[in-house]
Amino acid sequence: MTPQDDTESSEALREALAGLQRDNAKLRREVMQAGLLLTALEALLRIEPGSDPFPGVLAALSAVFGFSEAIALGEGNDGRLDCIAAMPASLADLPWRNGRLFARVMDGRISVTFENAKLEEWRDLPPGRLSAAQSALYLPMRMRDRRGLLIMLRPLDAPGFSRDDVVLARKFALLASHALAARHANQSEAESRRLQRLTEQLRTSEQAAQRNANLLQEIVNLLPLSLTVKDAAGRLVLVNDAAAAAPAPAAAASRQEADIIAAGQQVTEEETSAGPEGERTFLTSRKPVRILEESLLLTASLDITERKHFERELAHRAYFDTLTGLPNRTLLQERVDAALRHRLPAQGCAMAFIDLDNFKHINDFFSHAVGDGLLVAVARRVGGLIRASDTLARISGDEFVLLLDPLPEPEQLYAAIDRILDSLKQPFAVEGFEILTSASVGVSLFPEHGRDYEALRRNADGAMYRAKMGRRGRAVYFDAGMGKAVTARMELEQELRLAVRDRHFRFAFQPKVELRSGRVIGFEALVRWVNGGGPIMAPSGFIDLAMELGIGDEITHFALQDTVAALERIDRRFGADTTISINVSARQANDPGFMRGFVAAIAATGRAQRLMLELTEDAFITAGQFQAQVLPLLREAGVRVSIDDFGTGYSSLGTLADITVDEVKVDRSFIRRIQDRPRSQGVLKAIGALGRALGTVVVAEGVETEEEARYLLQATDIDVAQGYLFGRPAFVEQLVRMPGRAFPRLR
Repeated sequence: MTPQDDTESSEALREALAGLQRDNAKLRREVMQAGLLLTALEALLRIEPGSDPFPGVLAALSAVFGFSEAIALGEGNDGRLDCIAAMPASLADLPWRNGRLFARVMDGRISVTFENAKLEEWRDLPPGRLSAAQSALYLPMRMRDRRGLLIMLRPLDAPGFSRDDVVLARKFALLASHALAARHANQSEAESRRLQRLTEQLRTSEQAAQRNANLLQEIVNLLPLSLTVKDAAGRLVLVNDAAAAAPAPAAAASRQEADIIAAGQQVTEEETSAGPEGERTFLTSRKPVRILEESLLLTASLDITERKHFERELAHRAYFDTLTGLPNRTLLQERVDAALRHRLPAQGCAMAFIDLDNFKHINDFFSHAVGDGLLVAVARRVGGLIRASDTLARISGDEFVLLLDPLPEPEQLYAAIDRILDSLKQPFAVEGFEILTSASVGVSLFPEHGRDYEALRRNADGAMYRAKMGRRGRAVYFDAGMGKAVTARMELEQELRLAVRDRHFRFAFQPKVELRSGRVIGFEALVRWVNGGGPIMAPSGFIDLAMELGIGDEITHFALQDTVAALERIDRRFGADTTISINVSARQANDPGFMRGFVAAIAATGRAQRLMLELTEDAFITAGQFQAQVLPLLREAGVRVSIDDFGTGYSSLGTLADITVDEVKVDRSFIRRIQDRPRSQGVLKAIGALGRALGTVVVAEGVETEEEARYLLQATDIDVAQGYLFGRPAFVEQLVRMPGRAFPRLR
């Protein structure tokens, strides 16, 4: 147990004891206040006939309520308010208005205010006499045959009246009203009996206070912590039920208690004891105190067994991955730092960064539950292949890091990494499915590639990315050239983040042309990174990185803003019946949260019917999710949907019958030299025929020659094309300078 834990437990005990002391103080205060009320009543009854009762009453009660000014007002026959008494007397001439608050008070409602500037009753008061910022207590009073009220004000620097003050005030208002009425009625017998009953009520309140004190003692007895008080001779002075049921302290503990009293220092420590439910842990605090000239020892013991279990659980969660049970990033870094702290360069070790290939597709296609099961299976399989001295950790998602310590001989290292790669290519049985995957691995060595955790991890990560860029399912070992590539990537990341922040993006528009008429029917908005006076960068150089960094959503919103801004100029040149396509990634399309916000932004432009969203094929892997959650949003807003790069991903011709889209764009790989490729011709004819049967527009992408366009027109049902033959992507100011709305017809 740490000193901090001791301090926290001692603080908890002190707070519990302080609460008991506050409750006792409250009871004593109530008894004292009841006595003061009785004193005030006796002062009323001793007033001689013809004398003014209020100065004596107010003086007696000032100790109870702590007011600095008090004013008694009575309702006159004409509805005005007359001052009956005031303390100090100089306030007797203040002109009070009879407003809504006073009316409620004289009807019997006690009111408390913390400032009075907005009350109509205070509007006629001359400045400098009273401050509207004073806290006020307004009490109803009965003055023989007319109504009245008493105003009590506290100093500006004093706290406002509390609930306890209101309770006491209610008793005082009743007592004072009846005492005054009895005085004016020459102490009639009936009024005297009523005053007697009120006096008895106060005495009953005193008895209730005593009962509450007894109740407080019972509560102490029922506290869940063990509480005892012993005198200097070790005799028990007080013991509650929990302490009585606890095991008797050992003789050593008894001797320790005597030493604590003699030393006068508090001692807090953890103690364990065996019980019928197993071992229990207690936090025990022994504090010497001196009360009424007697030395006592206060001992409080709290069962913290469950808390200790919880602390151990928190510690485990802080250092271990909850899904796989492997060390997490924090524990891995601590182990690497510990391994490198006193290591000589000759005592090498290696770090392998392991990333599963296509894990997102597995997650999307099978479900997140299957994805989690795959991660657990990977952890077990790799964990079974490493040495006891090695550490396998899961640092995020599908990323694992393996510390090989000590470093094996080169041949053994290569063999160990190859065994891991081969094992991950074997099928996994998860949730009744046979899952096939692989992993890309990057390896860095100490001290050649780094002398601390961060350098080794960064370089292993860079090598892993190099592995993914080539043939996946392989290992790449870091070298100096990769270090430059990692540095270049980090620089590109920073530049890209700044470009998004400063909005260094513009959108070029490439026409879609109807082959038979040559008419432009739409455009595709294509992003360009325009960084100051430097070269203009196409999306292939940065868009994947933007999506990986989580800043692609901003670029997609830029596309919407630029497209809407360009529509007016496009309409003047090409007509208001053209559509503009905006590209949306598969991740965005299957993120209902993003799509709800994006569709709402589209709807807010009032141009939703002019827009079409182009989605790559992998957006439709989970077609059920897209159709159920996202497509209804698009249809409701009037936005059309297109499948981009059809034929290069996971779709098939059957996919077109399962999903509801307005346009299919056939990838350039099927169009290139179509007139000379019989197999591609068959595919294009099938896609075109199916599109016509389903009422879906089919667009041929990447048309660059008249031969390709003429074949599409004459041999297929594809009648819309896009490509360099009809125009390169151009910014809107270039686009509107095109010579006409149509291109030459093809024969």
